[in-house]
Parts: sequence; structure tokens; C-alpha cells
Amino acid sequence: MFTVYGKSLQKERTRKRRDCKYEISDETAMLAFKKDTGAYQISPEFSSEERCLEFIELAKSYKTLRCLYIARLDGARNKKGEAIINKKTGKPKMKYFKFKDIPTQ
Repeated sequence: MFTVYGKSLQKERTRKRRDCKYEISDETAMLAFKKDTGAYQISPEFSSEERCLEFIELAKSYKTLRCLYIARLDGARNKKGEAIINKKTGKPKMKYFKFKDIPTQ
């Protein structure tokens, strides 16, 4: 499974407003939006990398979305390289890892 990580201007506005507890300017939200850190999932899960690339092409037409990288679902590992097992289910824990960077829009 693959997904696209990035930023949304609307979400950055609500995040900053919630953190500051007062009305913020658009400039403050725009500064957070332009940073390359703190990315979150902005697309649904796709079965292939090609579908993610299609999503990115569509997102380029919207100025309020920034796609930063494609992430791939894989098993989580500890420092020794061993798979981390979920104690309740007995299955390996799954996590999204950076798979491919996207050129800046």
C-alpha cells in the first residue's frame, strides 16, 4: 500500500489557530504550510505507486495542497532490525515509511 504525505493550507490554519487560541493571520499559516517538516497523510491508500503519481498530478492544480513524498506501508523494525510484533494480535506492526521524494511543486 502506498499513500502521499504532504500539507494542506486549511489544516495548517486550524492547527495554528488551535495552538495559539486566538485568530491568526494567513501569513502565519502560510509559513507553516511552506515548511518541509511535519508532513501528514493527505491522500487515501493506493495499491500502486502509479496511482499516487496520478494523485500528485491532480493536486498540482490546487495551490492549497503540497505533496512532499510517497510513503509505503511496511513492517516496523527495532534497532536490531527485528520485526516488532503487536502483543494483542501477534502480527507484525505496520508503519508508513518514506518511499520516494517528490520534486517541489
